[in-house]
Formats: sequence, structure tokens, C-alpha cells
Amino acid sequence: MIHGFFKWAVALSVIVQASFAADTSTNTPAATSPPVTPPKPPSPWHTTASLNASVSRGNAETLLMGAAINSLRKWDKNEIALGSDATYGSNSDPTTRKETTTAQNYGLYAQYNRMMSDRTYLGLRSDARQDRIASVDYRATVAPAFGYYAIRNDRLKLKLENGPAFIFERLKGSGTDNYLTLRLAEEVQWKINDRASIVQSMEILPQVADFGNFVMNFNLGLSTKITEKSSATITFQDFYRSVPAPGRRGNDLRLMAGISYSF
Repeated sequence: MIHGFFKWAVALSVIVQASFAADTSTNTPAATSPPVTPPKPPSPWHTTASLNASVSRGNAETLLMGAAINSLRKWDKNEIALGSDATYGSNSDPTTRKETTTAQNYGLYAQYNRMMSDRTYLGLRSDARQDRIASVDYRATVAPAFGYYAIRNDRLKLKLENGPAFIFERLKGSGTDNYLTLRLAEEVQWKINDRASIVQSMEILPQVADFGNFVMNFNLGLSTKITEKSSATITFQDFYRSVPAPGRRGNDLRLMAGISYSF
């Protein structure tokens, strides 16, 4: 009898332990994988930064450096473009070691456009520039504009802008002058192929009271992709002032090569 009781006790013990183990297994929370972090949304801004440089050594020791950054954001029927640039150049006589600054200028701009249709838009542009060598203490422009895309497709864009503008200017030796102008501008963006593209722009601002007094800015840039985000660039610029500061020339030309990075 004791032997039979012992067998039942052992069997009952096994059943209880099995039930406890099953209950423990059931109540133990299952291991969970860490939450998946959602991918970071892309920035609404498309930005390109560029750096240009030219150096020579020998009978002449020269340095010319330029940098620029441009950003563009588009949403719904709106677009904002922001940018700034700077150029510095120097020449050092290897014999006397006398150094002369040959270029020192800075500029920035901002433009807002509101699309009225697929091809027309209203905009407001403001820019400012300082050029030590050309004796431009400052030149600032505010210009509302009516814009029109004469050509607009995936490969080629041609847009025209016109409207009034107001210039605030101070030239060294000429004092301050503020006057009303017209603004006529155009810009071409040509995507030659998947790797190479050309951007060309020009604006002319003649004074309303004297068309012989005007400012003209011209830019031509060629870029070729090195990687998905970096490109080799060649840039030609011409800043022209029909009535320059005393003792200065009207034209300032630049030709520079460098690299750019988009992000």
C-alpha cells in the first residue's frame, strides 16, 4: 500500500511541476525585436555648394578663390531660392614680397516665386553685392517680377522675367545714389545628358531716367557629374557697370574651375 501511495505521489509531483513549467512559459513575455526607426524624410531643400580655386607660382605668385552656396525649395505652387557667393584674389611679387589684393567681393540673393499657371509666375527678388576692387561699397536691389517659361520640359528650361526694380548704391568717390530701374532677365537650364548640364543667366537694369546708366550681370556655368552628388564645374561671370566708380573699369570678368557638392 505504501509502495502504491509512493508511486501516486511521484506521479502527482511530476504533473504539478509540468503544469508550473507550462504556466511559467505561458506567462513569460516573448522577446521582442527593437522598434524599427522610420527612415528620415528627405530635406525639402535642394542645396549645392561649390568651391573654385586657381594658384600660380614662379615669376608671379597669384591666388584666386571663390565659393558659393545655392538652395532651392519647391512646394505646391511656391518656390524659394537663396544663395550667396564670395571671391578673393591676391598677387605677390616674389622679389619684394609685396602682396596686392586683386579680388574681394561678396554677394547674396533671395527670390520667391508664386506659380500662377504651368508657365507664368509672380516673383519678388532681392540681392546685395559689395566689391572692394571695383569700389562698390554696396549695391542692393529690390525687384518684383512677372515671369514666363518660354520652354519648360525635362531637358530644357528657358524663363524670362521683367518688371520694375529699385537700386540702392554707394560707389567710393561718387557717394550714395538710389534710383528706379527696369529689370529684364533670362535664364536657361539645359540638361545635355544624364551627367552634363549648362546654366546661363543674364539680367540688365537700366535706370528709368537715364538708360545710359545701367548694370548688367552675366553668368555661364558648365557642370559634369563625378559621382551622384559631386560635379566638376567651370564658371564664367561678367559684372558690368556702365558708369563705374571714378578710376575704375566697368567690366569685371571671372573664369574659374572647381567642384560642387549637392545635398
